[in-house]
Amino acid sequence: MVLRDTVQITSSPEKIWPFIKDPERRRSWNPNILTVDPISWGEQSIGYQYRITYVMGKKQSTFLARVTEYRRPEKLVIRHSEGRLPRDGYVDEVYELSQNDGGTFLEQRIEIHTSGINILFRMLIYVILRFGKPNARRYLEKLKELVEIAKGQSDSAT
Repeated sequence: MVLRDTVQITSSPEKIWPFIKDPERRRSWNPNILTVDPISWGEQSIGYQYRITYVMGKKQSTFLARVTEYRRPEKLVIRHSEGRLPRDGYVDEVYELSQNDGGTFLEQRIEIHTSGINILFRMLIYVILRFGKPNARRYLEKLKELVEIAKGQSDSAT
């Protein structure tokens, strides 16, 4: 099962990239991220690791996050393991950015094929996401707002 969200942002991929690659900055637009604790130090690249705690519903879970693909500023893949996942389970969080005439098209995918989530529960998640009404603003909409505010501030400073 793949959960997918997209957004068009009126900014270049280079301006959006820092908000995606830095797990601490992801906290500014993803309210489910509670804490980020680096394991690796230095510049992020393939193999970079950190522990990340998410709050989903009322439950917290801490995962080992490892960057498995890093093509700045086009694609970032983060593999989450451990936490509440089965022993060999993992979830991939994928960000792909493509520049176009209006700025940048951003796609986020959460690939939960090997997460160990029961097939009936996966179907329920799909139905809710496909046909339900979201109560809160989408995370990528919050990211868009943050990037465009930062862009406006840098434009007015020049």
